Amino acid sequence: MSDVSTNRILTHKDLPTRGIEKFNVTFGDIREGIKENINDSILSCEVNYSMDMATEITLQIIDRDYSRTQYDPKGQLSFASGNYFSIARDVTYMTKQIAKVSLDENSQVASVDLKSILMEVAEVSVSQEQGVSPIWTVKCRPKAVQQMKRDKKPEVITGNGSAYVQAACKKYGLECIFEKTDKSKKITKASGDNEADSVWDVIQNLAQQAKFKCFEVDGTLYFASMKWLLHKWGPDAITYTATVKDRTKTPPIDVQRVVTKRYIPLIPGELGKAYELMKMPSMSKSDNAVMESTGSAEIERTNGVGIRPGMTVYVGGVPSFNGYYLVTSVNFEERSPNPVGINFETPERRPKEKIIGLPVGIIYPNTQNDDPIGPDVLIPYLKTRTTSPVNTGTRPRPT
Repeated sequence: MSDVSTNRILTHKDLPTRGIEKFNVTFGDIREGIKENINDSILSCEVNYSMDMATEITLQIIDRDYSRTQYDPKGQLSFASGNYFSIARDVTYMTKQIAKVSLDENSQVASVDLKSILMEVAEVSVSQEQGVSPIWTVKCRPKAVQQMKRDKKPEVITGNGSAYVQAACKKYGLECIFEKTDKSKKITKASGDNEADSVWDVIQNLAQQAKFKCFEVDGTLYFASMKWLLHKWGPDAITYTATVKDRTKTPPIDVQRVVTKRYIPLIPGELGKAYELMKMPSMSKSDNAVMESTGSAEIERTNGVGIRPGMTVYVGGVPSFNGYYLVTSVNFEERSPNPVGINFETPERRPKEKIIGLPVGIIYPNTQNDDPIGPDVLIPYLKTRTTSPVNTGTRPRPT
């Protein structure tokens, strides 16, 4: 836990430096125990996390042996001939996630979890660029999520609301972090041109009914409202005692409770050194929703590669925008020194929450009769323009 008075997180020796160490992607067949590393042929790897979808990596891979149609004396075979990039091919990707803040004798040190997550080929395309060898563009998504989308028998899984989501995650090997809801599942059967709902469709429908977000990050499914997620996840924390309503009592009573707010500090200077901003965050709000703001930031990648949707960030040093926000998307490139891009916003308003708007204010006439430049200013100005040779351009030409 962090002490805000000495909030300083140093780079741990196991954290990736410039995002190039610990990179690993394999293609193969998990059931047969085949996992082949082709890192040397991967030109780029773009990683995208979002509250609107599952984890996605986009690989660009050069197929140097494409012209060969059979094994050569060295035993090489092109990726295309070997069906490396067939749809649903098993892929593993090593992801890096900031796990916690641990204390040593001198400072606070951010540690990192290295997870090898199981994915599969979801989209593939190929083209020939300037060189001889073709370039394959391969999009990979979590295998469990793809299997949920293919499962057209959602009624087999029992339960409603969050219980259904838990059961589905257990079936497909996902961890689950959820907010409780008892909304009833709705399953649409196949009819005419309309396909039957999949397990994934049913979960998304439950999320819409409950006004929740449902997204997958690094093998964990998050099923909760944005308000519930706020302050739940982040390497830094502040703890204090607050007065809250105990709604389990009738009538509700005020009680003292210890409150912990977890967050990532996006603050100029020493306090924000662990997640150093490359430039001032871009922020916006409007009079349509004065209590809601959105923003984006570029963060130095050493620790930035561990930020995930669902984490809380604190934006400081931006007047009228200082406060806590929920990360909604993260994107970065592997094997690159480029910074990490994140988007964040204030949590969505719950359906029963009061909408706070701007006050009407003092009402004025819509048009003003008085001249903003009155005669006391305008008439002397015009006289000067007509009598002064300097201002009218009538000064004689120099000889």
